[in-house]
Amino acid sequence: MRAEVRVGPAGWAYTDWAGYVYPTRRPKGFHEATYLAQFFDTIEINTSFYGPMRADHAKSWVERVSANPRFLFTAKLWQKFTHEPATTREDERIVREGFDVLRSAGKLGAVLAQFPFSFHRSRENVVGLTVLLQRFADYPLAVELRHASWNDAEAFALLRE
Repeated sequence: MRAEVRVGPAGWAYTDWAGYVYPTRRPKGFHEATYLAQFFDTIEINTSFYGPMRADHAKSWVERVSANPRFLFTAKLWQKFTHEPATTREDERIVREGFDVLRSAGKLGAVLAQFPFSFHRSRENVVGLTVLLQRFADYPLAVELRHASWNDAEAFALLRE
């Protein structure tokens, strides 16, 4: 397996980037993702953390970065799956709609499951994490576990598996 490192920003919709990252005078039709795709080969989609990504938005973003054939998105998994105790099949269905547009276009680098610092390693949380990983195993997954209790060989083995 060949390791590949991609570098890109966590999102693109930041008003304070005007004049620093983005040109002060934006040409007609300017879109931040299109601009950034000239310099980076990945961007993290932050909005999908706060709610399911709409399929029409995903399709638009794919078109906006099409000039960079190497470009991939990392989409955050909806926080309902990482911060709340229960989700439904309907929650999963609507989350997958946006992810599947990116995957079908060959533009999904990873789905990022970003857990809060309060998500400590416990028997219950290991089971919950395992279920989540199995539930979304058909996607390339990245997992962010912020609490130090996850920093051990057993947790790393679970993630590798």
